[in-house]
Amino acid sequence: MTAHILTSVSESLVCLQPWMREKHDLAADILSRQQSSIPRPPPGYPNFIDGPMNWSGHEADKMQLRVLELTASDVTEIGEGLQFFHKLELDGVEATREHFPLRNLRNRLEQCALEVHRGTGVCIIRGLNSKDYTIEDNIVLFLALASYVGDQRGLQSSKGDMLSHVTEAKMWTISKEKRHGIHTSDSLPFHNDMGCEVLSLQVRGLADAGGRTCVASMAAIYNELIQSSPWVLHTLAKHDWPIQTSNSRKKPRYVLCPLLKFHADNLLISMDPARIGPHPKDYNSSIPHMTPRQKDALAVLQATAQKHQIRLETQVGDLVFINNLGLLHARESYKDGYCSRHLVRLWLRNTRLGWAIPPSMKMPWDASFGDGAKKVVRRYYPIVPMPEYMESKYSNGTAAFVAEGDSDDDEVTTQYEINDISPESDEAA
Repeated sequence: MTAHILTSVSESLVCLQPWMREKHDLAADILSRQQSSIPRPPPGYPNFIDGPMNWSGHEADKMQLRVLELTASDVTEIGEGLQFFHKLELDGVEATREHFPLRNLRNRLEQCALEVHRGTGVCIIRGLNSKDYTIEDNIVLFLALASYVGDQRGLQSSKGDMLSHVTEAKMWTISKEKRHGIHTSDSLPFHNDMGCEVLSLQVRGLADAGGRTCVASMAAIYNELIQSSPWVLHTLAKHDWPIQTSNSRKKPRYVLCPLLKFHADNLLISMDPARIGPHPKDYNSSIPHMTPRQKDALAVLQATAQKHQIRLETQVGDLVFINNLGLLHARESYKDGYCSRHLVRLWLRNTRLGWAIPPSMKMPWDASFGDGAKKVVRRYYPIVPMPEYMESKYSNGTAAFVAEGDSDDDEVTTQYEINDISPESDEAA
């Protein structure tokens, strides 16, 4: 069993943005004070979301997250696949199911893909010992096995980054205040990686204490809010949330979108609190601020997600796949010891099983998988974190969104490129 209830109230408070922390104490009051007179969900939305993705941490003993435990023969087959791949003399980025055949393991990997898209929304592949492989081969294995879950990789920055390193590297000397949240040991609030369909993580290192990834089902959250505070759902579904798109003076700096959408029989959530409204450093921004009602709705959403959350008890070497459209995820604060907490992040979509993306949520998706992504020709697969942290002027989103600029001031040069797999360049997405 890898699902465990999170009950630490103090941890939940720390993970909120400052304005959310202020609102958190009022969440219970908001729930009772702002009971909507609207008895029904938003137009076109169901009265109840059912199915395997409707689960709650309150019932952790009744649910079982899928963990694909690799056997010795599986590990042997993966090793043979790696040898086969190397004989092809291809670049590491070409580690796909076509170039990395796994005839015996394939069916179970495809079941993992089904679990992510049609099941609980989470699947963990366990049993690889990262110490048995080089750093480069660990990335190759991640890409190869992930290709059975999703056949298309998402762009994570306008500079061409396809992988991100979620860690607080000991070699970085720049102060924590100047780094992005994913590059600190601080907790992160519930959010989505906007633009991503399947959030894929390779566990390279664990913290001494804390640092667990927390997930919450949007279906369970929705079903509770239908009964307690339907006004929150109406607010989340309105097409009036200002989402940052760019810092360029030549391009639109924001679009108005809903955060919640029921589309093609799926309930989708696309919400990163730090991408809503103007950037904190943009004092003369044309981007609208959130309304008090929107802030209240996000505070209630955070509180409700915390009620239904589970935490993932992962191990070094695990590959974790999360439905980024149907689940919210957060992170506990943590303390590193001799080793550092270190996750490698990959964004995926499955062109066969993937959920239909509504037009109102296409903007961030297009930047990762659509025509916007296709404009970025050069792609980078950094195998290690940046040796020197490069502060970004515009990094704000919880998932390391860096707004697209109109200058080259924040360009980063990537060094030691090995078959298009290189040390990490600028974070974004």
